[in-house]
Amino acid sequence: MVRKDDMSTNTCPNCNAPIVMGAAFCDNCGAPLNAVAPPVANTPDQCPNCGATVIVTDLFCDACGQALPAAPGYPQPGQRPADPPVSPAEALPQPRLLILPTGDALILPPHQDTYVIGRLDPVSGSFPDVDLVPFGGEEGGVSRRHAQISRHGDKYAIEDLNSVNYTFVNKQKIAVGMAHDLADGDEIRLGRVLMRFRTG
Repeated sequence: MVRKDDMSTNTCPNCNAPIVMGAAFCDNCGAPLNAVAPPVANTPDQCPNCGATVIVTDLFCDACGQALPAAPGYPQPGQRPADPPVSPAEALPQPRLLILPTGDALILPPHQDTYVIGRLDPVSGSFPDVDLVPFGGEEGGVSRRHAQISRHGDKYAIEDLNSVNYTFVNKQKIAVGMAHDLADGDEIRLGRVLMRFRTG
């Protein structure tokens, strides 16, 4: 027999009868109680201002409007941090070059309309926007200023900057100094360095 002081403040979700703390089934209707959580400890069930009965998860007292302390896991009004503002440039996916076959991603610098791709060489004063030396650029025959990607709105194009070992788009050699349209997923090869251009 269940003593009255063993009863929790929870009720059966099926018949609303009081249930025993930790019971697997309701003594009244036999419904399974595995979805019934034990009462939250150290949370108010009375309004601290007027003494009215409140639900643990309420944020305000229905009787007097007093703000109530939050139950653990429930935020108070105004506690949710505001999302940081997102600039238009950050909201859009940044164009990038994926080195093949490793998949290393080289993000093209934001807030630019042209990106020179080549090899970093401080001695000769070559400082490209995208340096391919760490990805086999020197061994792969990439020129110091090999190619340039340009952006026009949401369209992209690539041109060869008179490189020694040429620029290829989807296995086709492009003419020196002539802009060649680039689409998401196009394969680019500078010398022997293979990449995939992605915009999304």
